[in-house]
Amino acid sequence: MKATSPNGRFKAGAQAIGKAGGVLLKIEVHGKNMFYFFGSKGGKPSLVVHIHFGMAGAFAVYKGGEPEVTANTRLRLETADSSGPSFAAHLSAMTVVSGSVEKLYAPHVAKLGPDPLREDADVERILAGCMASKKSIGQLLMDQSFSAGVGNIYRTETLYEAGIHPNQPANSLTRKEMLQLWSIIVKQMQAGFKTGSIWGYKSGAACYGRTKSACGGKVKSWSIGGRTVYACERRQRLLANRSTATTKVRRSGTAHLGEMTSAVKAESKKRKTGEGLAVQHVALKDDATRAAAMAAKKRPAAARPAKRRRSS
Repeated sequence: MKATSPNGRFKAGAQAIGKAGGVLLKIEVHGKNMFYFFGSKGGKPSLVVHIHFGMAGAFAVYKGGEPEVTANTRLRLETADSSGPSFAAHLSAMTVVSGSVEKLYAPHVAKLGPDPLREDADVERILAGCMASKKSIGQLLMDQSFSAGVGNIYRTETLYEAGIHPNQPANSLTRKEMLQLWSIIVKQMQAGFKTGSIWGYKSGAACYGRTKSACGGKVKSWSIGGRTVYACERRQRLLANRSTATTKVRRSGTAHLGEMTSAVKAESKKRKTGEGLAVQHVALKDDATRAAAMAAKKRPAAARPAKRRRSS
């Protein structure tokens, strides 16, 4: 592939992709970090590009008509031969850096904890990290060196389902409690992967951003690590001891989940329900999502659904 940097912020990296051979050999995802490996055809990767979308990044792949790049387009890729499908890709992201596998990829991944959406997630490492930490479980879940990928919404929703208070000291949780929490994290994140919505198969939040939870309890909110966390007074009580039923550890990864919901279907559902795309963005963009977005802009204002208010 031919690589360029339209806004000039990844010029050296784009040139490095060409020097490496320009062939995309594999893609790895660890939590919120994506890694593209480039090299020569039939060879080993000699360059890796690290991508972190941030809150509003996107990776758009166009096989049809390609739109103009924007001021935020840091990398543009296009096919440079006729051996495969012809396409162009636009990348905008908070972080786009390049380097060698040994100096960039390996050290970065070594600092990340197990990813619930990876097949190689080690639950014993999660248990050991919990037992050794004096942090609250609400603080620990946001530590990417403990578990890669859990964000603020998943922190609130998984702790609510597990019935664990965010301020509960991590090292006070029993093995059974942590196995249950890990299984809930895997389940909810797999549902998000499969459906294209962070709420998974639910219609919306059970606790996050609400004044009353799904079970009717009063919800309190406060800040942990600079991010607002929510907890239900009825379901999540801060206790010294808690008995938990034995739970089977849920299988991590996504290979066994089958085909995921397409980006255009996920975005279409958000538009129909009035859910803001900017709040829960779908980072993948393509011809279909672009066509749907253009069609939505052309619709009369009266035909657009009103934005749904947060449930109280």
